Amino acid sequence: MIAPILFTLSFILSLYQKNIGELTPKSLILPLVSGFIFSLVILFLSRFLFKIKSKAIVFSIFFLTLFFFYGQILSIIPVRANLFIVELAILILAFILLQQSKYKFTSLVSYLRILSIILVIFPLIGIIKYEFFERKSSLVMSPQSLPEVQRDKLPQNLPDIYYIVPDSFSGEHVFNKYFQHDISGFTRFLQNKGFYIAQDSAANYPKTFLSLASSLNMKYLDYLSKYQNSSDQTIVAPLIENNLVMRFLKSQGYKYYQMGSWWGPSSFNRYADDNYTVRKQNNLGLDEFSHLILTTTMIHPLWEAISPKEIIGESDEDKRSIVLYQFETLPKVAKLPGPKFVFVHIIAPHAPYVFDKNCNFTTQDVTDAQPVEVKYANQTQCISKKLENTITSILSSSQTPPVILLETDEGARFVAEMLDPDDSWEKASDKIIRMKFPILAAYYLPGVSRDKLYPGISPVNSFRIILNLYFGTKLPLLPDRVYVFPNMQNLYRFRDVTDIVKNDK
Repeated sequence: MIAPILFTLSFILSLYQKNIGELTPKSLILPLVSGFIFSLVILFLSRFLFKIKSKAIVFSIFFLTLFFFYGQILSIIPVRANLFIVELAILILAFILLQQSKYKFTSLVSYLRILSIILVIFPLIGIIKYEFFERKSSLVMSPQSLPEVQRDKLPQNLPDIYYIVPDSFSGEHVFNKYFQHDISGFTRFLQNKGFYIAQDSAANYPKTFLSLASSLNMKYLDYLSKYQNSSDQTIVAPLIENNLVMRFLKSQGYKYYQMGSWWGPSSFNRYADDNYTVRKQNNLGLDEFSHLILTTTMIHPLWEAISPKEIIGESDEDKRSIVLYQFETLPKVAKLPGPKFVFVHIIAPHAPYVFDKNCNFTTQDVTDAQPVEVKYANQTQCISKKLENTITSILSSSQTPPVILLETDEGARFVAEMLDPDDSWEKASDKIIRMKFPILAAYYLPGVSRDKLYPGISPVNSFRIILNLYFGTKLPLLPDRVYVFPNMQNLYRFRDVTDIVKNDK
């Protein structure tokens, strides 16, 4: 009777192993428990329908295989409604044939039992090997201690501090030179509001998990080079969650509010005083891995049809709902008593491209017909409008003028997808690098001199300047550098490409 259960667990373990670099073991708990219960239910129902136990086991395994491999079949035959009907018809036919068959399938069950054990053992060995010998995240701590504060330099009323990260928002000259799009209206708006625009700012790293780990800890990640042969993105997860900037500000009496995205490392922070996400509004929200499993099963089209979009969390419509929630909620958070540090990670204009330039929902069919530069520019235009409204609201509702750091983590994501495979930076031309790294970086720093700011300031130095100006810390500025890694198998083997980015004439 154990074979159907093992088939289910092997599917979950195999999917986890395939995505292990972006997940942690706790992601397995809910899927394994749910999968165990689900396969038991199917097995007992099959046993009720079939008088012969071996037939019940065969049908259970056949059902579970079709159920869990729905998504993989769909990737080959992308006609969702028809595939669901076809699989349903196949299951009904299999049920009828098994009921009428005189064969007891005892030998087949024995083979299936052996196969199910093998299917569990292989991914389990891979997971154990990775977790014990390659997983390094539990070992990583920021090597930098909390900076000392000069009490006599503290302002009378500590300002709220906002770190707003519109993911993959390229710098203005990249839009002009490479994407044939003009965002000067947005940058003029920011300047008119009193923002300083760092026109020559560039991301320090090409991917979000590295960039946020660096900016929130005000330090380059060269100390992670001992993991240079690792593909484990979760190594830096503790650096993002328990970051130095947050710890410093909380030590100064700040509340920490996180407005996370659907991306795991910024979706929830256990150290935050409060997390603001769509999932907070309901208790049925699924984590990324649970939803990934859901999307591969036969239940997915039914789940999409009957569930509130916020519960699912991963489809294009869901991601649009999450972005809208963030923009709707941030002005409300701004009205909470301070001092507070608010971190907002908005995964846009990063794909998926779910907004047109007027912020109307656009479908995959529409965007598939557009060049990537066009749909990226359209979504950027929408996000710019949303940011204008949000910034205006924050400024108008703040009793003490706030500090606002509007700074993206990386340039346009689709540029990295021009490489084959994605993010194989060892193959990147100078042009690709110059398209990728320039970013939007805007600083609203009321009540202090801005002479410490300069056009080429990069994210690693942003909070160094902010803390120096408002808390009297004496953090030295670091050289503004740009680093790439060779490929997704060697994420912490860094190469300096600063000169390439700077020489974009």
